[in-house]
Amino acid sequence: MGPMRKVLALAALAFLCATICFGATKRDFQTGKLLSVTVDERLGEGTTFRWAVFTVQIGDLVITARGERVRRFTGDMGQGLIVGDPVQAVVDGGDLILLKPDHKELKAKITKRERTQ
Repeated sequence: MGPMRKVLALAALAFLCATICFGATKRDFQTGKLLSVTVDERLGEGTTFRWAVFTVQIGDLVITARGERVRRFTGDMGQGLIVGDPVQAVVDGGDLILLKPDHKELKAKITKRERTQ
């Protein structure tokens, strides 16, 4: 390997390490309760579009958020989350981020926020 390739390989490795170490956002997840997982269907130009809708309670705040579009025959709309169970969640601007059982993040757009009575 020539000296130029070694320099480029080292630069790429340094960039990758910096991205992994410093690029990840640290989130302060709170424990909430998953109240429901439903489906929102809308008809557009003869096609039905479906989204998973998550309702989570964090403290005295109930948040409803629309997740990604789901396919017609998707089996697990909750992506491993179980209604009634505790869930790790954080609000990030207009997004609700849930931590799935496989420790991956599920991001959903907040559509409604309300205080419990």
